[in-house]
Amino acid sequence: MSSNEPEGLESQLNETIRLLMTRTGRRQVDVAEVIGITRASLSQRLLGKSGWKLDDLPLVADYFGLTVCELLSGYAAISNAKRLPPKKGEGQTKL
Repeated sequence: MSSNEPEGLESQLNETIRLLMTRTGRRQVDVAEVIGITRASLSQRLLGKSGWKLDDLPLVADYFGLTVCELLSGYAAISNAKRLPPKKGEGQTKL
């Protein structure tokens, strides 16, 4: 593995956030706004080219209705615990 490839917990965090965004229909700009950074900065974090700040994790977790521990546990663990946020369009009533 090269030195610029993410590995371990940060790689899992990036994957989890990407999967949560896909599930909920959230865009990078939406998540970036919550933590007060640009979409480009969020993209760098999700690609593993820039690290996460610990202070951002509670904001991201709360945005998806999770705890920081759940966010760090990975998408599969969140799914197994039946704590995934609703899919895009779920729970919305049609007029």
